[in-house]
Amino acid sequence: MRTIILGTLLGLAATGMAAHAQTLPPDSTVEVPGHALRIEVPAQPRHMLREDFQQFAGAYDLSNGDTLQLRRAGSIMYARIGKQPEHRIVATGRNAFVALDRQLKVRIDHHADGSVGGELVMVVPARRLADGGTQGEHLATLAFPGR
Repeated sequence: MRTIILGTLLGLAATGMAAHAQTLPPDSTVEVPGHALRIEVPAQPRHMLREDFQQFAGAYDLSNGDTLQLRRAGSIMYARIGKQPEHRIVATGRNAFVALDRQLKVRIDHHADGSVGGELVMVVPARRLADGGTQGEHLATLAFPGR
């Protein structure tokens, strides 16, 4: 009997709390933190040996139809998206890189089945839209489509 009464009281308390949560004034706003896109260059980039970078050098298809190319010239690593200019990159992890000009960052995941996954975050420049408006510079995320 005590269990039934206690369960009923807890249920009423939870219902009252839910009703209270729904009675916020209409002009109130609630900030919900999310995954913010940022491109940050670390104060101390990760050192990556030439042999370690070799597994990442090459071309990768992106979900928007573009291609990401990674290459190394001497001790300097570069990334290029499509026919855009190259960006000098540094390693931020064992499989992650960021451009020193903060225009892109990339994570490349090599899977056991030979497929490649990952994510590219890049700065999309401001552009004029067909309706005459403009879209400001913003960050976009592209995935590596699976095989």
